[in-house]
Amino acid sequence: MDTLPPEIYWNIFMINTERGDEPLTSLTVIAPESDHRLDTARHCSQVCRLWRTLLLQFSSVWGRLLHLQNLEHTTDAWMEVVASRIGEASLWITGYVTDSTRPFIFAILEEKWQNVQVLEIWDESLYSNKVLPTWSFLEREAPNLEEFQLSKNTRNDFERTARRILPFSPLFRNRAPRLKRFTLWEPFHFSLPTPWMANLHSVTFFRPRNGPLVLSALKSMPLLRELYVTGGNTLQPMFPAQDGGFDKPHLPLLESLILDDFYHLMDMIILLESITLAPGQRSLRTLFMPQVYKEDHQRVHRAITKWIYAYMSASPPRHLSLDEYDQVLTIQDIRVIGEGMQVHIAHDDTQSHVTIEAIVASLRYSVVEKLDVVLRDSAPAWPLRPLFEALHSVTRLEADGSYTLFDDILQFSLFPNLHTVNVLNADETMILPTVIHFLEQRVLTGSPISVLYLSSFPFSDASSWFSDTIKERLSKIPDLSVIVPEDSEF
Repeated sequence: MDTLPPEIYWNIFMINTERGDEPLTSLTVIAPESDHRLDTARHCSQVCRLWRTLLLQFSSVWGRLLHLQNLEHTTDAWMEVVASRIGEASLWITGYVTDSTRPFIFAILEEKWQNVQVLEIWDESLYSNKVLPTWSFLEREAPNLEEFQLSKNTRNDFERTARRILPFSPLFRNRAPRLKRFTLWEPFHFSLPTPWMANLHSVTFFRPRNGPLVLSALKSMPLLRELYVTGGNTLQPMFPAQDGGFDKPHLPLLESLILDDFYHLMDMIILLESITLAPGQRSLRTLFMPQVYKEDHQRVHRAITKWIYAYMSASPPRHLSLDEYDQVLTIQDIRVIGEGMQVHIAHDDTQSHVTIEAIVASLRYSVVEKLDVVLRDSAPAWPLRPLFEALHSVTRLEADGSYTLFDDILQFSLFPNLHTVNVLNADETMILPTVIHFLEQRVLTGSPISVLYLSSFPFSDASSWFSDTIKERLSKIPDLSVIVPEDSEF
């Protein structure tokens, strides 16, 4: 290994500095935990004289390792060693500020702010009289900053609503030419034009007070891919009027739209209506909207279905969940962490059929293979019939909590390719006869079910509901496999 060029070693050591970031799935502020990246670099520097010599030369390695939780229980001497090794490298500064790490990290921020590439900081003492002035470097230019996130991370909702606005303005003296991700969980002043917004790929607006200004800002973000907005429970709405000739930002590269916690429904609706996408845009892969209240139905449905259609067209789901409770339908596309869709729709009004039809249109070329259905309080399935009919490619059905579903599926001859059924959390004495009748009729219509999962049933008490008649009827269904818990004596 002594013959390897230094560049190979540098690449290996830099790989060990990478963070295991996960994309946001909701607007939740979570402080990071410690990791082992700094320990790995320290241990590598102790392997042999060559490795130590190289690592001490590679300040870029140490500049990425300023994660505060890794320095929380170390000595002042070790922190000084780390600070001496970063040189003039680009800096990644992340983590939760505590009293023990504050002097160390703020000395670096004050001295080397121009070198900071990533700053993701949680500071619960942010607004204290002694701490807030130490953040004044935010008013200086940030020539190398690419990712920025700042949060007080309070769990007290009253304190969140009553907190002050950050006094630093303009941020970065309006110069942060490399900034791609901007997440500030605190209210702040900004005025347009703000040049650093032009290159943003991801932006978070936390409880903004000026909705028209937000829309104007979005107009200056043509490269935006991720947009997160939380409305909050402030008394004053973001938009003072429902129709005010607001700007219509065009976001042709948008991949992720996450809206959360809107006390004023119309604020969310105006945002949904105002943002425009490119015709046939196929980039949207994450869509999250909170439950909307039952008012101004026609406008609500029109705004929401526009986005559902855009998502379904861009990211056809393979695993779809439909959850109906108290006349609110939750549609969820279950995917990897950080991607997917979750939308809540009230469907008790005269416009609900328009929403269902719009969703059906977006599923015209359905590729959904697995469908989870939750009908709470034994709600009937027939209002969702057009949606079920569009899901012709479903092969696996998971039904949770309703025996009426199987009556409706049978009545309308839905899911012609269905071969596997999983029944969860139901009243066994009521649902089993219905399910068995469904299985028997599927055989008669030439579309038999081959696998029935009863793995969630309480088989410790199976004798009380699994009668000889039930077992005999199941045994007569050809080529049917019934899956029960592995520890069951049944």
